[in-house]
Amino acid sequence: MKLRLMLLFTLVLSGLPGIVRAQLDATETEYLLLMREEEKLARDTYITMYEAWGLNTFNNISRSEQRHMDAILTQLNRFGLADPVVDDTVGVFTNPTLAAYYGELVTRGDVSLMDALHVGAYIEELDIYDLWEAIETTDEATLISTYDNLLAGSRNHLRAFVNQITSRGTEYTAQYLTQEQVDAIVGDYDLPEADFEINAGLNDAWYYPQTSGQGFFITVYPGSKTLFLSWFTFDTEQPDESATANLGSPNQRWLTAQGSYEGSQADLQVYVTGGGVFDSSDPAPVTEQDGSIVVRFEGCNSGSVTYDIPSIGQFGIVPIERIALDNVAHCENLAKNL
Repeated sequence: MKLRLMLLFTLVLSGLPGIVRAQLDATETEYLLLMREEEKLARDTYITMYEAWGLNTFNNISRSEQRHMDAILTQLNRFGLADPVVDDTVGVFTNPTLAAYYGELVTRGDVSLMDALHVGAYIEELDIYDLWEAIETTDEATLISTYDNLLAGSRNHLRAFVNQITSRGTEYTAQYLTQEQVDAIVGDYDLPEADFEINAGLNDAWYYPQTSGQGFFITVYPGSKTLFLSWFTFDTEQPDESATANLGSPNQRWLTAQGSYEGSQADLQVYVTGGGVFDSSDPAPVTEQDGSIVVRFEGCNSGSVTYDIPSIGQFGIVPIERIALDNVAHCENLAKNL
């Protein structure tokens, strides 16, 4: 069953003095409004499925969908469009087609946990398809960047749902995309161990021994169930021989990522910061979101970083371990008490 929504929403300019807004055509407007409520459809369905089945995957991804909704709202405000989400209550939609669709998805997901997981995978396939379509209809750089970041998250969500399904002994068959498209997205994604829980004992320097000079600093904040990651790495290609830098190498790069965690998995938004100068507040650096990272821990000294960075078209998985083992015992003691 395929969802093709005809949205007839009113375009409203904000009327703020001195602000000149770009004009979106009718198709660009339709897709932007669609994605705002489609992300809500995903969030609301996963909230309901978590309440029904208690699987943390639904809880984690529902929070990610809220961030997706917020990203689209930023673009609606930027272009002076009225927000179609006038009531944020779960299951309430301005568009009656979406309201009915929510009811249908929830009914399907209430049958069994396996059906609920298939509903989740179906929503992510739909989301990916519509985001591809939205990107094709616009030349607005800020919209393309936002859609690309949402795509990175949706691909990770699809991977999570498909692996929940296959780990239960059922082969997954594509529901909206082609099987080839789904297989290309899912790749070699593996589930984390279900019985390990992230704790502050994981705060440390982590790396992959085969990539010398690169690594991660990870900090866990148990009070807010938030994880912060700094990634020190290099550009995708060596710079020209004529390129120079006053400090370090011209191809050195660092990224940051942050987000919530549940169980052994953290879902993070990636940020790239540039434009600053060493030990100075002027000029002010600029930070932009660029993709997503999923961090999984198998235990107190092993895990993986799955990254999806749309600006460079890169997706991959980095196995990680601690640089030193000093804090392993502390992590294990905390894990026993969780």
